[in-house]
Amino acid sequence: MADLNQVREGLREIDIAVHNSWKLGKNMVVGWMTDESGIQVCVAPCYRVLAQATTSPRLLHGRRMMDAATFGDACKVLQARPLRLALPFKIGTDRAKGEVDPDSIDSVIRRYSIVQSEYRGVMLFDVVGFSKVSPIEQVAQLNSLEYSINNAAKKMSDAGFEVELARSTVGDGFYVWNRARGLEADLRTYAALLLILIDNALARQNAGEGSKLVPRLRACFSVGSHYSYHQVEGTRPRGFEYIVGDVTITLARMISKALSGQILIGNFQRPLDPITTMLDTLLFVARAEKLLSRLAGSIIGEHAIKEIRSIVTSGSVAGKAYPVVKYVIEDKHGYHHEVFNLRAKAKREDSVPIDLGLRPEQLANFGATPAVYEIPVAVDGPRMVQKAAT
Repeated sequence: MADLNQVREGLREIDIAVHNSWKLGKNMVVGWMTDESGIQVCVAPCYRVLAQATTSPRLLHGRRMMDAATFGDACKVLQARPLRLALPFKIGTDRAKGEVDPDSIDSVIRRYSIVQSEYRGVMLFDVVGFSKVSPIEQVAQLNSLEYSINNAAKKMSDAGFEVELARSTVGDGFYVWNRARGLEADLRTYAALLLILIDNALARQNAGEGSKLVPRLRACFSVGSHYSYHQVEGTRPRGFEYIVGDVTITLARMISKALSGQILIGNFQRPLDPITTMLDTLLFVARAEKLLSRLAGSIIGEHAIKEIRSIVTSGSVAGKAYPVVKYVIEDKHGYHHEVFNLRAKAKREDSVPIDLGLRPEQLANFGATPAVYEIPVAVDGPRMVQKAAT
């Protein structure tokens, strides 16, 4: 076993050395590798790294731990001289030999990095009418929403689904995402979205519909790319990452058009793990059904959940009915974002069901244009062909 005091001291030395090279956010860590005496770290000015990221995507993609060839290429592209740090322990996965897991090093290094993720499930909550209530009521509403987020994570954990729900505030709500990556992590994020909304619905029932202490929400979910970074504040980066990118921009545009009580889900595609084909939004929601079924028995409020189901809704386009309808939102910049209207129902033991979302007939004031959805069909691996929904 590794000596814990040595490990702590070694990680502290890494943090101090990298922090000194970080120079208050002027520079960033691109990657690191092991050597005979410890590690080498590639540090370069942020502007130089971001300028080279398009032609050298590995600078922002993947793990920050690199093999020797990848690390050497990164230093060469960025004209960076490696920072060498001697450590009082060996790095590896054999704990019996006293080796320290590389993830421990990565957790320190990543605080000084910017990393791009191609696919991540993210949700956005907006408190309806937030600016119209008093400051103390605003505090109460945000606290209630935070509790619902924490309670959903606890229910997921109790059911055997570990999630680590990170969040960042947008003033009158939160972006929320799972720090874990991959399809399973995104499905758990989606399940957590429904649990959060269920908890919020129960809280509003208990407080009374006229109460201003529990928020009425509108919510959006999508999967897309983003950058992770640790916000520079004062002389140190924060301990938790923030995200910004295509998926957060899309969610902001979606929420700006959503109605009170509405749930929107973006029109996205994400690969299976490993990549053999692509899941569109409908297949993603269908795949989530299996996970949601394993939440049966979870206690929310005073009653056990029997079943949670979710669907994208039907509708009509040019007077013709379709089982699935997408909606096209035009934002203030003239860009278009495709979404689906989502509904969900939670059946409970010895209690009335909880309905979430809006029905198609309640969307008269929804500022989006209905359109026929073209269902992607996977052929020959990840390539796609299209056919119309009927």
